[in-house]
Amino acid sequence: MELYKISENKRLKIIKPEDFKIEREMQNIVQANVEPLFGDKFLSSEFTVGNYRLDTVAFDEELKSFVILEYKNMTKSSVIDQGYSYLNTLLNHKADFILLYNHFYGVNESESYFDWSQVKVIFVAKGFTQYQKDAVNNPVLPIELYEVNKYTNDYVIVNKIEKNNLGQTAHTHVAAKPKSVQSVKDVSSIALYTEEDHLSNGSEEIRRLYQAFKDAILSWDSTIEVKPVKLYVGFRIHKHNFIDIQIQKKQLKIWINCPEGELDDSLGLARNVKHIGHWGNGDYELVVKDDTNLEYILSLAKKAWRDKEKLG
Repeated sequence: MELYKISENKRLKIIKPEDFKIEREMQNIVQANVEPLFGDKFLSSEFTVGNYRLDTVAFDEELKSFVILEYKNMTKSSVIDQGYSYLNTLLNHKADFILLYNHFYGVNESESYFDWSQVKVIFVAKGFTQYQKDAVNNPVLPIELYEVNKYTNDYVIVNKIEKNNLGQTAHTHVAAKPKSVQSVKDVSSIALYTEEDHLSNGSEEIRRLYQAFKDAILSWDSTIEVKPVKLYVGFRIHKHNFIDIQIQKKQLKIWINCPEGELDDSLGLARNVKHIGHWGNGDYELVVKDDTNLEYILSLAKKAWRDKEKLG
């Protein structure tokens, strides 16, 4: 990827790439920006557990799950083997991670508070080989790759390696583990979710209704991200969910991420669930069975989208 700057006379001037000054510079930059880059909270650096020293431990507050970040200089090593080794270590040393979380947040949560099926490993490097990219090209693998490159004038480009191998999404539980990783029985409990998993819950009519909402939402901004998790499909801007949709057999359950009192719902379709248990983000919930009020509901969601867009 080439980066250019537009000069005063409208001519393009190339911004040249440059190396990080020291090996740890990339790690320091990423660790200082874990939340804007990944939407997670930074917990610890160089965290020692079992036989490993983990470069960075972070926490996904939405999923209540831990995230391990590893920074790679060597491009020839196996990200699959290393990723599963870290996941296995995490699941076999849950108490260490719980203590880390409780110390960071000043709380006293127990093991049941966390979702151990949603943990993942993120590898960060200047670049990955095609073999490494192909190895993790499965949407249900709990391993992600990010390329980070520095340019002159303090520019940095962060590129997530997207997974597009849809042929491997028939099941969501990770079953295949590398033979070189020992004691991996716990890793089989990790489950990543796809849109197809959620769509299978709805009737054909409800699937079409969901698609109508999705198409409209994605038309607002090319940077909107679709993030399927265990209980719903989230739509995010700058790593912040603004609407979550749960696909049920005969209806959609929608949560709009606006605080109580900040949603102008003139038709009174949304229910205030601030003090009621609910799955999605925000204080407002709607049940939608057809497209009668589709445009109106989208107008409500736009308010949340604009609020979260400002956070970027």
